[in-house]
Amino acid sequence: MSRLLQIIIGIAAAIVAIILPVILFNTDQVAERLVEAGSEASLPMMLAAIVAVLLLILIVAGLSFHFFRLLSQIIDTVSDGEPFTADNSERLNRMGWIALTFQIASIPIGALAAYIAINIPSDDFSADFEFSLTGILFAIVLFILARIFRQGAAMRDDLEGTI
Repeated sequence: MSRLLQIIIGIAAAIVAIILPVILFNTDQVAERLVEAGSEASLPMMLAAIVAVLLLILIVAGLSFHFFRLLSQIIDTVSDGEPFTADNSERLNRMGWIALTFQIASIPIGALAAYIAINIPSDDFSADFEFSLTGILFAIVLFILARIFRQGAAMRDDLEGTI
């Protein structure tokens, strides 16, 4: 499942990576579409906001891909019967930092998306953002699990050393 999510995230990132230069090289057409949509905001500001959101989405997609790659590696060690390793502890720690980064990145992405939604009058497009305590708790749980795995690896090493 985690590998499937990596594929989906890779495809989504590729689409955004294709859209980004299209927007950058066709700013006149994008500006025309914004005016047609009824945008009254400064066109350079709207274009900058759109490009910034797409860049942030690319960064988050890259982090998401890495998150699920780390998860796949942990799942592989569980399949091998050796989950309590220092490597898995480090993977969980990195996953915790990625989860925390998602929460931090949601603030500018949400703010920029709200700015775009406010300035494009449409019933089909809206944006809402909020800071998620669940995401923060998830990151904390990952950090705690990293310590548990670190301790489990140390205990396993001590046990192997006494036998």
